[in-house]
Amino acid sequence: MRFRFLSLLLILSLLLPGGCARKKHIRGKEYVDREVLVDILVDIHLVDGITNDRKFYRRYEQADSVDLLSPILEKHGVTHAEFDSTIAEYSRHPLLLDQVYNDVLMKLNVMLDENDREEDEPEGGTGGPPQ
Repeated sequence: MRFRFLSLLLILSLLLPGGCARKKHIRGKEYVDREVLVDILVDIHLVDGITNDRKFYRRYEQADSVDLLSPILEKHGVTHAEFDSTIAEYSRHPLLLDQVYNDVLMKLNVMLDENDREEDEPEGGTGGPPQ
């Protein structure tokens, strides 16, 4: 599972252009703010990764993607209509969507690094001598 996730991240990072360019935004009341969209997409990919794991299917019934999306949108205070219109608008501007996904990949990589560090730490915390 971890290898597949890392492979996907590597492939996406190679396909997406660099994030050094000036970041433009899609703005308006009907659209989700860029930062919130990044957080929503991170959560969607995390939930997708968890629910596609064999262990998940052994314990729970297969969930519909709409059932999984609703709690994520509620967590971020976004409606389905706002999310759908935002994704539709970004799909008209693929370079902007690439920039959003660069941020999504960055956040997922940071989470992965933090998880790896926690797994490498010995029992009891910091690894220093007991006081």
